[in-house]
Amino acid sequence: MGKQLNKEIKRRRRKQLLKRRKEGVRAAKANPGAARKAAAERKAAAPKKKPAVKKPAAKKAEPAPAAPAEETAAE
Repeated sequence: MGKQLNKEIKRRRRKQLLKRRKEGVRAAKANPGAARKAAAERKAAAPKKKPAVKKPAAKKAEPAPAAPAEETAAE
């Protein structure tokens, strides 16, 4: 029964979405100037995203020069 209930809920939500979309299209056709103004306001209200800043990769520390094995062995 759960699957059927989920299907009904999805169907209901889809119908509501389509209804809202149709109303928006009708309103835009009835008054295109107001629709443009509303779209511009929505765009201005959207938060501005900063571009991602890439940090340079940290350089690996060079290993300390090891004491030459030949010198210690010769002594």
